[in-house]
Amino acid sequence: MARIDDYKEAFRIAAEKLKAANPLHLARMAGATLIEDDELAPWIELHYLARPIKVTVSPEVEVEATDEGRELSHPEKGLILHYLLTAAGAEPTGEQITFRQVPGGISYHAAFLRRARDPLIMVFGDRPERLLELGPMIGGRPGDFGDVSVVVKALPRVEIILVLWKGDDEFGPEGNILFDANITDYLPSEDIAMISGQVVYTLMGLDRAVKG
Repeated sequence: MARIDDYKEAFRIAAEKLKAANPLHLARMAGATLIEDDELAPWIELHYLARPIKVTVSPEVEVEATDEGRELSHPEKGLILHYLLTAAGAEPTGEQITFRQVPGGISYHAAFLRRARDPLIMVFGDRPERLLELGPMIGGRPGDFGDVSVVVKALPRVEIILVLWKGDDEFGPEGNILFDANITDYLPSEDIAMISGQVVYTLMGLDRAVKG
């Protein structure tokens, strides 16, 4: 498990790369917007789990949510920078893949199951309709996979597909998380595992907070 100091160092490294890059190019590739002001430092605007995000480019790189929700965690801030730095502007392929099919995904597969897929099944497997109720709150829409699925627009060009199959008298519920095959044009495998977990845990938090 990474320590908070590791996340801070990852953010620092990504911030240095961001300052050396062309912010307009980064914004275009990521489906974000570069805002330039004669009196203020430029910044990039995008949405993360339906939350408005501001990434200040200079003189120091800062990542913050501009709504009234909770402050972003260090891992989330680093993930957003990695997205901006990795984004290649690739169009969706229409082909869905599992995490194991992501280059390097086998190395992080156990963490992916523990962090994302298993909690999805544990919390929503017996009540998949709850997933459909909460999904729109974080930029999700109903999908066409499994018995119930929600497609969450986690970042402008990254969609996370949560899939559930209902259980029966013999077998319990099952689930999986799918991605468009272009996802590695936007995030490295470790961040794909992390953002999948963030989607699931955000929904779990909403489940506790929002009475259905």
